[in-house]
Amino acid sequence: MRDTVIFSGGRTDLTFAAEFMKDKNNAFLIAADRGLGALMSLGLKPNAVIGDFDSASAETTSFAHSLEEDEEVTVKYLNPVKDDTDTEAAVRFALENNKEDGIIYILGGTGSRVDHILGNISVLGLGQQSGRRIILLDENNRIELLFEGRKLLKNDAFGDFVSLIPFGDRVTGLTLKGFKYPLKNAALCGFNSLGISNEIVSDTAEISFDSGILIMVESKD
Repeated sequence: MRDTVIFSGGRTDLTFAAEFMKDKNNAFLIAADRGLGALMSLGLKPNAVIGDFDSASAETTSFAHSLEEDEEVTVKYLNPVKDDTDTEAAVRFALENNKEDGIIYILGGTGSRVDHILGNISVLGLGQQSGRRIILLDENNRIELLFEGRKLLKNDAFGDFVSLIPFGDRVTGLTLKGFKYPLKNAALCGFNSLGISNEIVSDTAEISFDSGILIMVESKD
């Protein structure tokens, strides 16, 4: 099993990223456009670099060009006029080129651009058909799409809060066990905040539902 870590072009807390990478020595590293700058700062060498580099610094772009001579690194330039984001292109590359069962993590996929955050949450769904977990991660949040139920261990929680938001029309038959605010066979629809800021109170918490897709956000305050 080999995890993939994608460094996207949003804001990356380098202290958090360095700590996260301590046990990811074998990870397949992909720099998506400006995310190459974060890898440079961390002194890490990517396995692949993907992007149009239309907003990257001259230093980052120059480093990308220098990696073209490295046979161990794949450098893929994208047309700035395209339908998908650099992050989506990086995720698709990961699914095609690292076919092991490891998790795909996206760092630098959040920040000040809410449109990019929402787009990156949508991209998490690309792993469903291949059975791969894709997680959007920063120093305060761990975000994942749930297509089926999930058990959560309290000692593995990312933060104190777990929020569940319907992705799409509605989630039906939602049952929550081991949470401060349990639910039984509930419907979670749009235009309300029912699933926000729950907490795990048992050693193991369980999420189950009959239909729909959930955005699960584990947060630190």
